[in-house]
Amino acid sequence: MERVEAVEYTDAVCSTAWGAEPLLRRLDWRHGHHIAWRRVMGGLVGDASTGKEGWTRVSAAEPMRAYWKRVWHLTGMPYPNPMHLMLRSTDPLGAAVKAAELQGQGVADAVLRRFRERIFVDGIGPQTPDEFDAATVGVAGLDHARWRVDQARPEVAAAYQADWRETREPNDYVRHLKHDSPMNGELKHSEGHDRYALPTVIFRGPGGEHTVAGWVAYEDYEAGLEAALPGATADPRPDPTPAQALSRWGMLTGQELTFLCGEAAKPPADTVTHDWGDGLVYYSASEAEARGLKALAAV
Repeated sequence: MERVEAVEYTDAVCSTAWGAEPLLRRLDWRHGHHIAWRRVMGGLVGDASTGKEGWTRVSAAEPMRAYWKRVWHLTGMPYPNPMHLMLRSTDPLGAAVKAAELQGQGVADAVLRRFRERIFVDGIGPQTPDEFDAATVGVAGLDHARWRVDQARPEVAAAYQADWRETREPNDYVRHLKHDSPMNGELKHSEGHDRYALPTVIFRGPGGEHTVAGWVAYEDYEAGLEAALPGATADPRPDPTPAQALSRWGMLTGQELTFLCGEAAKPPADTVTHDWGDGLVYYSASEAEARGLKALAAV
């Protein structure tokens, strides 16, 4: 079966990329048999303290919470409420994802998702190896001891730097894009460099290269896939039931539950439910056990 390469430029601390999680999960669920994913860690924040006298991870937390709450109104995905600790740089986090790739792409994808959850649900921006470990308790297939060693490897640093540079080599489509929507995909400028907006997904296949940049409707992702591989969207997998979705992903936000499974979707009876401060997230029973969350009350 012919497949499309989907290159996703992303970063765990990007609230728009977090907002796109339900959209990309639906795309992968429906059409993943036609897609080979490659995730590029963009390095959104080099040093958040630059030019900010008295910056601390605590003092920076509330301003970010307030900003992310505004994004929540756009995407429906949780914002950290409360936000306890902001991270200073996403570089160590991005390198940690690249280190996890040495144990398989599925492991790395799970680590990246856990980092997002740690930020936008738990309100802690992980910055150190100890905090990375705490954020990834129970990730299936992740050897934490090996991961710690791999995070310090020069080849992992080189792999992350390659991702960082690739994110700052935007294609002509993005360089000429004019888009007036919130969180648009136009060319971005940060820390002295041009770069892709996050998230940006580039589909490459027999139909050529097709770029879907910034905050867009789900249909734009399907259109990009279809253009890269005509006919790819003709045989979608039926949308998941709540039980199937939780079995696949382990954790769903309220937005993901309804977007993936339907507006009337209800979590299974054994689901562990957590109130993040302004809404609910759901864990399968096995996922909650793996994370040590059995003490959370089910609703």
